[in-house]
Amino acid sequence: LTMKRTYPSGTTLIDEKDNEEEEDMEETTSSGTMASTSTQIASPPHLSTGDISTAQGTTSTFIIDDDPAQWPKVLTDSERCQIVRKGTVQITDIQFPQNSENPPRRFTKENYRRTMKNGEKILRSWLVYSMSTDSVFCFPCTVFGKRDNALSKLWFHKWKNLTYHLKEHEYSKGHCDNMRNWHELQRRLQNKTTIDQRQQALMQIEIEHWKAVIRRVIAIICHLAERNQALRGTTSELYDPHNGNFLAQVELMAKFDPVMNEHIRRIQNQEAKVHYLSGTIQNEIIALIGNKVLEEIVRRAQRAKYYSVIMDCTPDISHKEQLSVVLRLVNCDPSVSIAEHFFGFIDVEDTSGKGLTEVLLDHLQKHNLSISDCRGQSYDNGSNMMGQKQGVQARILQLNNKALCIPCSSHTLNLVVADAAKSSVLSTSFFGVLQRLYNLFSSSVQRWAVLRKHVKQLTLKPLSATRWEARIDSVEGGANQFTRDPGSIVCSPDIWYGEGGLRDHVSAKKQRKKKRQFQYEGTEETQSTPDETFRRDFFLPFSDTALRSLGDRFQVEGVYDLYDFLFSKDNMKQTIKNGKRRSTLLPCVYILTLPVSVASGERSFSALKLIKTYMRSTMGQERLTGLDIVVAFAEAKVRKQKF
Repeated sequence: LTMKRTYPSGTTLIDEKDNEEEEDMEETTSSGTMASTSTQIASPPHLSTGDISTAQGTTSTFIIDDDPAQWPKVLTDSERCQIVRKGTVQITDIQFPQNSENPPRRFTKENYRRTMKNGEKILRSWLVYSMSTDSVFCFPCTVFGKRDNALSKLWFHKWKNLTYHLKEHEYSKGHCDNMRNWHELQRRLQNKTTIDQRQQALMQIEIEHWKAVIRRVIAIICHLAERNQALRGTTSELYDPHNGNFLAQVELMAKFDPVMNEHIRRIQNQEAKVHYLSGTIQNEIIALIGNKVLEEIVRRAQRAKYYSVIMDCTPDISHKEQLSVVLRLVNCDPSVSIAEHFFGFIDVEDTSGKGLTEVLLDHLQKHNLSISDCRGQSYDNGSNMMGQKQGVQARILQLNNKALCIPCSSHTLNLVVADAAKSSVLSTSFFGVLQRLYNLFSSSVQRWAVLRKHVKQLTLKPLSATRWEARIDSVEGGANQFTRDPGSIVCSPDIWYGEGGLRDHVSAKKQRKKKRQFQYEGTEETQSTPDETFRRDFFLPFSDTALRSLGDRFQVEGVYDLYDFLFSKDNMKQTIKNGKRRSTLLPCVYILTLPVSVASGERSFSALKLIKTYMRSTMGQERLTGLDIVVAFAEAKVRKQKF
């Protein structure tokens, strides 16, 4: 038997069970023996899972969907009780499709209500819409009737004169009888006065047992995902030393927890064939958690109205280009707070400005976010992102001129310092000496042992090619050691520290005496002090380059043109005095929405390297995104600042 489960996020899972299990279900149903029923996983609210157990304990599973078109043609008593216990689910929050009639018509949520002659509107609680068939069903006639009318037997999707057909149906004798049976069974289930109350009580006990099992399974998966640990091993057998961390946690919990102990006992005694411990269930739970978190992020973004986008790309261990998307939001209720939420990884093939823009727009449209509400964008300094004509920021500005592009301040400052350091021959030579020292000692174990023998507290480190700030760690060791022991193996001065630095060790340089060519030339001979040499050869070129680079790289076009009054205290006071507080608040929200750096995207790359390792290089994209979302929330990678 193959069962298909479809969730609102679009995830479709296939459960396969053998024929023997199906035969057990049929025997149990025909004999009238009622057994315990399990429950659904908590995340998808539109599914209900039931279990029917025989007297010997054999358990089978059926899935009850909210869509009446997916219900079995012949309902058993247990299935009917599950459906009635859950009740009707009337869909109202979607855009109903149009049919092929001329003119085209569609179902609307107004059809759920009946308008009386006095204008009063009464809810038709029995009417259910099917998304899979674009049709409507009568709930009581489908569950209790013989399915001998159009609203229970066939897919009723004739929207012309729908009000007339609904009114005619709800006055029919068969509909009234089925409505009476529906309310009677619903009342008995609520009051626990059904004829098979003992079986219903046993069923409720079994439901609570499976709920507890699912809660523990979810807790174990989240515990391992938060710590970037692999869930599965080489085998999937309980009490096998190579079954992985997930089953090992299940075995450990079974030693102290009676619920999990009972669950393991049923599996070992073959009393339950559905155990919710397989890899498929793990992937399903991870996907459900990730989708639920994304839904909450979308809800917050829609409530905040305006947002900014932070994007960055990096290749993973399987040589796929992963695009990290982060949303920056400003929440003003109850207090003003800024948050940056990780919005998922996207596998991209076209890394050009056009390709990345299309991927971003599709991702936002998929989650019902409008690009017109975007008020900022921030990327690294790559040409495909920051290009003035073909980059992502230029294409987004063509669609929305209010989505101001703010260069990453961290990347920009790093480039400013790197430009300034390259302006002086002294600094370039100094860092070259440090790198050669590291290469000399790190290339040989014997040399490193000699270094450790003679230099006790010095640790040589390589120079970082990307993060210039990390070079300070390489400099500190040499500077401290030189200050303590000028005669040691490593005696390179540190230009960044005042005492014991480069400035104090630049020797006084006497300039060459210039040969006189004419009588009127002067005869004076100049001599530079160490401070003057340091100032002329290093400080002045460094400062000039840094100031020029700061002016060029930190130019933000459009911000001062749109919000110039926010940068003047007098204008702000005058606006508040005139009673225009709300007109001032909205631009303030715009300013706070603008991103500062792409550090959140860089943190997602760190999590990516911990999750998708060499041993887990075949991980799917949906599982990768779900795990990274769990890690992002667990480790507080959402940067939040309250005011």
